[in-house]
Amino acid sequence: MFNGMLRRRGTMKNRMKAVQTAVCLGLIVALSACGRSGQYVGTEVKQGAESTASEDRTERAENRESSAGSGGIKATQEEIRIGMVNPLSGDNALYGLDQERGLLLAFEEINEAGGVNGAKLVLDEYDDQGDPQSAAKGAQKYADDESIMAITGSSLTSCTLAMVPIIDDAEVVECVVSSSSPSLANCSDYFFRMAVQDALVGPQMAKAALKKGFRRFEVLYTNNDFGKNLSDNLMAYVRENGGEVIDSIEYNPADQDFTAMLTKVKGDRPEAVALCGTVTDCALLIKQMRNLGVDAFVICHTSLYSDKALEIAGDALEGAACVSVYISTNPDPKVQEFVKKFESKYGQIPDSFAAMAYDQAYVLAEAADYAMRTNNGTVTREGMREGMERSDREGVTGHVTFTEDNEWERDYLTVIVKDGAFVLDE
Repeated sequence: MFNGMLRRRGTMKNRMKAVQTAVCLGLIVALSACGRSGQYVGTEVKQGAESTASEDRTERAENRESSAGSGGIKATQEEIRIGMVNPLSGDNALYGLDQERGLLLAFEEINEAGGVNGAKLVLDEYDDQGDPQSAAKGAQKYADDESIMAITGSSLTSCTLAMVPIIDDAEVVECVVSSSSPSLANCSDYFFRMAVQDALVGPQMAKAALKKGFRRFEVLYTNNDFGKNLSDNLMAYVRENGGEVIDSIEYNPADQDFTAMLTKVKGDRPEAVALCGTVTDCALLIKQMRNLGVDAFVICHTSLYSDKALEIAGDALEGAACVSVYISTNPDPKVQEFVKKFESKYGQIPDSFAAMAYDQAYVLAEAADYAMRTNNGTVTREGMREGMERSDREGVTGHVTFTEDNEWERDYLTVIVKDGAFVLDE
């Protein structure tokens, strides 16, 4: 039976909802485009799910004693329903499907062990197809369904921004493992981010290249909020640390032929090329770059760490690097156990999105456990929020605790392609 250990948070935040909603709505108008209607998949998968600062250690110990001493907690409901809004079809389906698999593997594990104090975790799915309007419909559907205790997703910042005012109004937790833009910071007391963050990833990308002695950068970024924020933070770090940005070039990720842009890059002769985009366009850029004879060091966003990148770019990916919070070859026993289970179930090596979703599932389970223990065995949406604030879990992607702003701060790894495989960069 699941019995999570959680830390206490010092003071409760008290933000003004009207201001949050107005800010988020304004950002959505700037980011949203004409959309497709969402497809409600509604798959109930009754499968399912598994604890920094020294000043918190005593409180965490007290929590463990309290939980151990409050044995006998029994769930008053048979199921704990979690709604997932993510792209499960279309160009960005890779992100949603990887997260789905990570969640389901963890849910299955927890349920086989007796669930959360007897209650089974159930996943409902809504395909937002990577479209903000569809994501908003999915969020509204789950907000209106009082049996949904929390929502995960979406993967894209524009979709998540469309969801935040809805979940905030409904006072239901939304937890994401993607959507990295700073425009989501402080959007809602009910929004929790386990995703990598542009404000941190950009500097980490620059640092990885600078550490190797490269000083002259060319920066290519997608023409959306994600690309612009990531590249801005990267370039600021380069300039502050003795590097030079030769040029920064915006591109449309829907394009398939980047020859004209890359011909200019070749003429500029940069030492390093930083790619601020998603896995598909970055892999295509690298392949075409190498075909044109651009031999600069390439550093990418976390999304490059994917089998899909290897499939698209092939041998051209050799020597390309990215930052990441996880790598499947990490010798940590808990990481290797997760990789073994995931590969056995799905026939593939889990990427970072699958790994973060796996950790996310256990964080949600711990929050549900807290909600039950403070409400006579019944999970409520407010109890889930309070439980999320007290998260304290050692996962396969790092130690999960949230800041006062509901952000997950963590260390990053540098991963490089060597002999056709992703390995830790030494």
